[in-house]
Amino acid sequence: MGIEWVEYGLAGLFLGSFLSATILPLPSEAMLIGTLALGFSPVPVLLVATTGNFLGGLTNYWIGFKANNQRVLRRFNINEEKIHSWEKRSSKWGYWLGLLSWLPFLGDPMVIVLGFLKVRFWPLSLMMLIGKFLRYLFLVLFYLGFWT
Repeated sequence: MGIEWVEYGLAGLFLGSFLSATILPLPSEAMLIGTLALGFSPVPVLLVATTGNFLGGLTNYWIGFKANNQRVLRRFNINEEKIHSWEKRSSKWGYWLGLLSWLPFLGDPMVIVLGFLKVRFWPLSLMMLIGKFLRYLFLVLFYLGFWT
């Protein structure tokens, strides 16, 4: 489904990368490779994909952050004891978990939970940016045959 988005160039790559960072199962990696295959320059492709995916990740954080209110907690029967238990578990790694925000199926919900737990925004954002950039950098270098 997502590979057709590359026909819209960098704008399609941005939107696809953004949406793939949410809970929608879109293949941002395939979009990145497809955009490179169409002849787009690697640096803008890397920067656009990273930016779109990063902003999508920040959206996940915001969703989690806003969900941590009394109404939502009551609706899903989440008590303070559960929250303290989650906070204790996440305090060991905290914002460092942002480095793993690019992981398929795991990264997006993890960032929502980190937002819910109100993990410090700026350090988490930096770790997310680094993790997402490194993933796409690896893909670009792989596509360009850096290791062959």
